[in-house]
Amino acid sequence: MIFNRFAKEARRCVKAALEEARALGHDSVGDEDLLLGVLRAGEGEAAEALSSMGVTLEAARKESDVLFAEALSSIGISLDEVRREAGEAFEMRIPNDRRIPFSPRAKKALEGALREAIDLRDNRITSEHVLLGIVRNEEDGTAVRLLRKLEVTPEALRERLDQLRGRAA
Repeated sequence: MIFNRFAKEARRCVKAALEEARALGHDSVGDEDLLLGVLRAGEGEAAEALSSMGVTLEAARKESDVLFAEALSSIGISLDEVRREAGEAFEMRIPNDRRIPFSPRAKKALEGALREAIDLRDNRITSEHVLLGIVRNEEDGTAVRLLRKLEVTPEALRERLDQLRGRAA
């Protein structure tokens, strides 16, 4: 299994992504949850790169909520109206005993993390590789759209990670 190649920091990112998906009421862990997990774990070059580019967990959560509301709106559902009508009863959190699967896009991002580690000749998958896997060939991915709303492009992020690692771009 791919997870046996994950360093502790990358495992913490994935665990944090599961917790974010659960807290946000997502029925699966998406690539945006993986991004939130990297930010929440706050470890390694990935968190440092995002932080240095002005991306915070709070801002990313807010944009994730905006993207979710926009998706619902596209099918005629107002998230604000649902929240208002439900009042105190509104709870999006997924119960702890319910299993949350990884979405196809999140699986692709984790496979991309492995490819990035191999390309960089690294023995272990770190948070850097997870972040690179998220932005790898996913121009239409939710996480990439979220990053773009926060004025961070995949290219600029890759360049910043290269700088942090001491590689030539």
